[in-house]
Amino acid sequence: MTMTVSEEVAHLLDGLGLGDYRPDSVGGDIYTGTMPDGDGIPDECAAIALYAGGAGDAGLGFDTPRVQLRFRGAPNVGAPSVEQRAQRAYDAMVGLRSRPLPGGTWLSLCTPVQSGPVYLGKDQRERHEYVINLELMLCRPTAQRD
Repeated sequence: MTMTVSEEVAHLLDGLGLGDYRPDSVGGDIYTGTMPDGDGIPDECAAIALYAGGAGDAGLGFDTPRVQLRFRGAPNVGAPSVEQRAQRAYDAMVGLRSRPLPGGTWLSLCTPVQSGPVYLGKDQRERHEYVINLELMLCRPTAQRD
């Protein structure tokens, strides 16, 4: 099964009990890419977005992408509740090592980019948001890389 790294991380978060990922985006609270907004989308949710990490290795199937996990609360939920969810994810992910991801990627190690959740403020609907940024050390062999 071919999956993006974001999808693999979403499955990982689900498996760690940090939310509910549904690839069809119906009924879950973990999303890949942007954090959706609108009817049927829960206020309290998380989104996974990849961004540039270190350079990959041309000979070895080893990459170090960075991932941002963004957490949002409901309008009537205080910032500490959202921060606690982000902290649970941080605590579960940092130091995670030596495990297969569901799309065939091998997670060698997950390290923090900063030390704990960072407060972003409130969105346009008065919902608190926090992010954590992580670097993933992944083994992703291809036909040209061992």
